[in-house]
Amino acid sequence: MEFRSKETSWLSFNARVLQEAEDESVPLYERLKFLGIYSSNLDEFFRVRVATLRRICQLGDEWKRLGIPNPNETLKKVSRMVASQAVVFNQTYDRVFSQLEKKGIKLVTDEQIPDEHATFLLNYFRTKVRPHIFPIILKASAQLPALKDLPMYLAVRLTKSKGTGRPMHALIEIPSNLPRFVIIPKKRQSDPQLIIYLDDIIRYGLPEIFSTLPYDSYESYAIKFTRDAELEMDDDFTESYFEKLADSLKAREQGLPVRANFDENFPKPFLNMILRKLNLTGSDALYPGARYHNRRDLLGFPKVGVKGLENPPQVAVPVKGIKNRRVSLFAAIRKRDLLIHTPYQPFRHFIRLLQEAALDPYVKSIQVTQYRLAKHSCVAGALQSAARNGKEVFVMVEPQARFDEEANMRWASAYRDAGVTVQLGVQGLKVHAKLVLITRRESAREKYYAVLGTGNFNEDTSTVFADHMLMTYNQEFGQDVQRVFDFFRRSYQQPKLRQLIAAPFSLRKFLQQKVENELRNFHEGLPAGIAIKVNNFSDVATHELLSEAAQQGLPIRLIVRSMFSMVMEEGDSMEAISIVDKYLEHSRMFIFENGGDREIYLSSADLLPRNFDTRVEVVFPIVDKSLKGQLSEYFDIQWSDNQKARILDATLSNTYRKRRGRQPKVRAQEAIEEFLRNKN
Repeated sequence: MEFRSKETSWLSFNARVLQEAEDESVPLYERLKFLGIYSSNLDEFFRVRVATLRRICQLGDEWKRLGIPNPNETLKKVSRMVASQAVVFNQTYDRVFSQLEKKGIKLVTDEQIPDEHATFLLNYFRTKVRPHIFPIILKASAQLPALKDLPMYLAVRLTKSKGTGRPMHALIEIPSNLPRFVIIPKKRQSDPQLIIYLDDIIRYGLPEIFSTLPYDSYESYAIKFTRDAELEMDDDFTESYFEKLADSLKAREQGLPVRANFDENFPKPFLNMILRKLNLTGSDALYPGARYHNRRDLLGFPKVGVKGLENPPQVAVPVKGIKNRRVSLFAAIRKRDLLIHTPYQPFRHFIRLLQEAALDPYVKSIQVTQYRLAKHSCVAGALQSAARNGKEVFVMVEPQARFDEEANMRWASAYRDAGVTVQLGVQGLKVHAKLVLITRRESAREKYYAVLGTGNFNEDTSTVFADHMLMTYNQEFGQDVQRVFDFFRRSYQQPKLRQLIAAPFSLRKFLQQKVENELRNFHEGLPAGIAIKVNNFSDVATHELLSEAAQQGLPIRLIVRSMFSMVMEEGDSMEAISIVDKYLEHSRMFIFENGGDREIYLSSADLLPRNFDTRVEVVFPIVDKSLKGQLSEYFDIQWSDNQKARILDATLSNTYRKRRGRQPKVRAQEAIEEFLRNKN
């Protein structure tokens, strides 16, 4: 059995993101967005995955005991793949801006600015930029001061045009608290709209920055480096989580550099001086490139009113049963299970449920798991409001949500100030389940209203993440969710669940039993088959389980958005595709034919070792026949995609799935929206 490295399969996914930026049918601003996503993804990839590989390399042959591919070989493959993708990225970047120029939007450098805009540029530099500029003078013999991770720097070489003397070298951090792109006001309506990088405004102002020094010639080159961002957490629970995380986040800023991106025109002696100080001299850590870096900032490229450059705005699809805003959501949920498909249907229904619970005199308590929240979260606001109104509110805040640790620590403090009971994590586990439980007094009894989701309770990401959220009055579901919350408080007691499946307790066993059941039905001639939709798949045991079933002929369909470490074998009955489109496919779904009585489960878990073994995840069945039909159709539409689906073959070549014969064009995300609109 062949199993590819997580790193190379993840880079193959990022190549699919880059394909969207290349796609001429995608509006130009959306193509810029995909370039920004690609760049942001790559930064995180180096900060976490490449950093981990480097640490494993330091352990010698220990990788053999870990059962992973040779990390040294993987690093070489990573370097080749990233270099190859960089060529495509830069070509696409140039092509997109060339096409934007035809639409009247022109990106200019400091050397291309017409003289008539000099006054604006100089004033902007002096009033907005200059106060944030603090150059670091570099000396060959002196140690380099601690530099921040991820911000980009301009490395400046200062010389005299006349006379002799040694040049001076300096580093200038490009301020991250200022807009990366600046719109230059038009002089005439017919003029193109000029936009300039902040980097080039700084270049424009170099003579003023160094006006007190005896130099009059300036060369500048972009450079940035990426640090190891893996949090180091020990097992000493006598120290508070706040103290541990504060220390770990501080250590992150001091992590070892794992990558340097720099202008390919950077003079070698100057570059080598900086790289030596950063201890970054290995060829697999050096990535020469274009004039600009940190191009994740393309996600914030300014809109200037030109039509046709973005996707049309999303028109919300109504949710059957809650079209009337005056109807209580509690009443609607009692009547039938509600399933919300974001971003097609509005996340605000969930916020409305929490707001209603905060005011309802019969609501006794609200319990929530929190992994990632919006920056200005209405969810958090509703929970704080409920606590102030006398409800018992409990929030399980996951303190190790990567890159959201600081935000979650701030929310935990705000919750406590409002009277919310906060628990920071569970020892030895990461809480990734998406759960809400509202307890309400009805007819002298306590009744449960449960919300179970595949994605975070985050209104910001809900507009672009394709997820599912179940709202149910099913009391067995509610009792199971309560048992999970009880486990958080008493983690030494494994929850005994009746309807739900939870990791790290029973998810592996559940999946194995379901596959074995499908195999039995298949050999007995009964309807059998498995359909799975996840974000990532790199669990070896699950790979073996599904591969053996496929070799026996069991039909298996996989939709995997990003990391896919399986190597598909010819001749078996397993197929796999990946869909990358305007929305981020984020939901997890498991479908089992079950002899003709189809079972459908939704989940917070991907098929990664951590989801089975070191995270609290919840898998939940859909029991309402109408909702099961919706999700069956949802998966089938995605499986029929022949516009944005790529085939996940043995080489991960990202070949688009082609239409066969007279097959109609199917772009799944558009077709799903139409399906849901007609259904509701």
